[in-house]
Amino acid sequence: MPQLRILHCIRQGQIGGGESHLLDLATNLKKDKFKSFVLSFTDGPMVERLSSLGVTTIVIKATRPFDVRVWSRVLSVIEDNKIQLIHIHGTRAFSNVIYSALRKDIPIVYTVHGWSFNAHQTWIKRNIAILIERYFTRVAKKVINVSYSNQRIGSKYIKGLNSNVIQNGIDLQKFNPSNRYPDVRQNLGISDDQFLIVFIARMTLQKDPCTLIRAYSQLNDKIKEKTTVLFVGDGELKHEAIQLSQELGVSTKTIFTGFRSDIPTLLHACDVYCLPSLWEGLPLGLLEAMAMRKIAVATTVDGTVEVIENTKNGFLFPSGDSGTLSSVLETIILKTEQEREQIKSSAHQTIHKHFSLAGMIEKTEAVYETLNFN
Repeated sequence: MPQLRILHCIRQGQIGGGESHLLDLATNLKKDKFKSFVLSFTDGPMVERLSSLGVTTIVIKATRPFDVRVWSRVLSVIEDNKIQLIHIHGTRAFSNVIYSALRKDIPIVYTVHGWSFNAHQTWIKRNIAILIERYFTRVAKKVINVSYSNQRIGSKYIKGLNSNVIQNGIDLQKFNPSNRYPDVRQNLGISDDQFLIVFIARMTLQKDPCTLIRAYSQLNDKIKEKTTVLFVGDGELKHEAIQLSQELGVSTKTIFTGFRSDIPTLLHACDVYCLPSLWEGLPLGLLEAMAMRKIAVATTVDGTVEVIENTKNGFLFPSGDSGTLSSVLETIILKTEQEREQIKSSAHQTIHKHFSLAGMIEKTEAVYETLNFN
């Protein structure tokens, strides 16, 4: 039986949750059944990584949705590679692929990593996003949500939404605390006796890095003395975050590295992983940290609450609440090593039991196999 030729489409080639999900999917589907191609609308580390792994990866530069200037080029990609199935990740990519998919009558699988509408948008922007999502979910042959909470949110605003939930999974060999890792603390000038809190995400409104800086500044001086916060990532809020750390007098205890790809090494070096997001689908970074036996602190949003059982395998706090986050961090720091080990062990078990990459791949392949192809 010939391989099914799949075009995976995404907005950008930078590394983030959705991009990591696509990378894992494109490189781990059964090779005898599926042949993956990737279309990204910007260049970046994900594109370089896929190309190095032998995945045919095409970049068509587009910085806005429904960009008619690129539609004919997308059509050529589909025709030249004899694509039979299009798997789209995110609304921006959908908007620039839909014309070609409909014209060639190719079935679409649409993975929603987080709806494009949220409570932090203006009324007009939010309602436009809802209308667009309604249309896209009707056009797609199959819709996949990465969390049950996202499925519930979608069902509230999209009448008749019929979606599969396939929770994100991670590579348990790559994120294995038993592996050997370089001493990144020494390279960053962080001593072994420092309690290290790490933020690994894009520095954006959604990820809300400034709440962590405010929370850290509220810790008492004695705790701050033995604690360092490491921010890994780039984005439009990076300058604001650096400036805030200076204004609050914690700049000597906060380190901003920019983008890095050695995530397992950074997680191995830290004590606490903090994700203060305002909204999420099902954050891969959270799963990666817990797989690495790290104490995770995250907000009570969307898919996050499907992973963390508060105080059992991690800690939760309300989004934007720097006071509560500060209290949570203090609680963790003051716990005994034995108490922290119990939480780490529980976190590790949660990921191995429910969030493996193998399980995610198997369920996605099953969705593909329910469709009819030309």
